[in-house]
Amino acid sequence: MHDLHKIDELGGLFLPTLREISEITGVAISTVSRVLNNDSRISEATKKKVLRVAKKLGYPGEISSGRGSKVVMFFVSNPHKSIESDEFFSGVQRGILRGAGSSDIHCLVQSIRSKKSFDESLIPLDLVEGLIVGGIPMPDDLKTFLSAMKIPVVLIGKYSGLENLASVNNDNVRGGYLAANEIIKYNYSTVTVITGPRNVSTFADRLEGFFKCLSENSFPTERVKIIECNSFEERDGRMAIERHLRTPGNREVIFCTTDWLAKGVIEALQDRKVSIPSEIGVIGFGGLDFCKMTSPKITTVALNPYLLGRIAVTMLQELMEGNAESKGVVFAEPFLMEGETLRGEK
Repeated sequence: MHDLHKIDELGGLFLPTLREISEITGVAISTVSRVLNNDSRISEATKKKVLRVAKKLGYPGEISSGRGSKVVMFFVSNPHKSIESDEFFSGVQRGILRGAGSSDIHCLVQSIRSKKSFDESLIPLDLVEGLIVGGIPMPDDLKTFLSAMKIPVVLIGKYSGLENLASVNNDNVRGGYLAANEIIKYNYSTVTVITGPRNVSTFADRLEGFFKCLSENSFPTERVKIIECNSFEERDGRMAIERHLRTPGNREVIFCTTDWLAKGVIEALQDRKVSIPSEIGVIGFGGLDFCKMTSPKITTVALNPYLLGRIAVTMLQELMEGNAESKGVVFAEPFLMEGETLRGEK
């Protein structure tokens, strides 16, 4: 076993060298040096390994080239396939990394599916000084873990049981209101809502704003049908259409609480030879890039995940510096992104 420290002739301890860190981690000395100087070319896995060992050995140099730099972690619970392929959270990540780079913060990135996968990921929490966390769903055991954290945490999104933590969130109530307002402008007579689980605050808030607008405009609730899905993926949108019965002669619109649901709905309707928007209108929620590439292009309520990331890392930096005034809730305003899936008499 490799000795972590060596005794010198005076009985003191030699602090670890780059060579010792290299021998323990199995990483080249040049790579160790690059990690400790926050070189962006090094993989996240290698960074974690080297930084964990350097921290435990009491490496005397700066962890990165900037004076007073800090290490933070961005992790996402249950991303859409992966963080890189999840267009929303990859946008959040871009905002975080851009803000971290300009603030001399070293950011590690990790996706997890459960508390068990979190434990098995060997995330170096002894090294991390702050967390940015998001994801749907957020498992209860992870909520318990986060609520007990002794370091600053900023959430991307709203989660029941974690209201005491700082957060950056889309104004989902406002977004739902915008979607309903657009539907009313087009004079649709019946509405079908296809949503993710209503016990998830993201979807509950979108529906709250949606029905608030319908109520203010005296839209009859008996003309609204809700189909609740177990998840919010494309396949759920397709399956919802299989359960959906159209009412002939009505001008119907389908409001989907995510763009992935909307994409699945459109594909399923097209498989049935239903013309969009002349027979049925569709509106999504998210503003993801693929909405501009589908045929027809999807009308949707657009969000700004990059902005959420930039705000989150700024809040986290303030909290790590001891500024308690930055602990609060910040909402980013959504906006309507017009496509080609709504039609009617304005």
